[in-house]
Amino acid sequence: MTERTDGPMDEALDQALCRALKPPRLPEGFAQRLHVRMQATDDTARLREALAAEHARRLAALERGYVRLKRETLTMVIATAFTGGAVAAWAVPWLARTHGLDLSGLLPLLALAIGVASGAAVWVERFGLPWRR
Repeated sequence: MTERTDGPMDEALDQALCRALKPPRLPEGFAQRLHVRMQATDDTARLREALAAEHARRLAALERGYVRLKRETLTMVIATAFTGGAVAAWAVPWLARTHGLDLSGLLPLLALAIGVASGAAVWVERFGLPWRR
C-alpha cells in the first residue's frame, strides 16, 4: 500500500520548509545554458528518430539480401546435386568398362560418408565442438 503525499501535514511541511530555506541563487547564464540544453535534447530526439529510421532501412536491406542469399544457395545446391548425378551416371559405367571396377557397394558408402561429413561440418559451425562447450 502506498502513502499519499498530498495530505495537510505534507502541505504544512512544504510551507514551513519554504519559509525556513531560501532558494539558492542561480549562476550567471543559467537560463541560457538551460535553453541550449533543452534545444540539444530536442536535437537528440530528432537524431534518435533519424537513426531509428536508418536502422530500419538497413535491416530491411539486410533481410532482402538474406532472402536472396538463401535463394542463391538453394539454386547452387540443386545445380551441384544435378551435376554430381550426371557425372556419376557417366563415370560409373565408364569406370566399370575401363577398369573392371564394381562400384555398386562403394558409391553408396561414399555418398553416405560425404553426407555425414557435411552434416558434421554444419553442426560444428553452428554449435561448436561438443567436447569444447
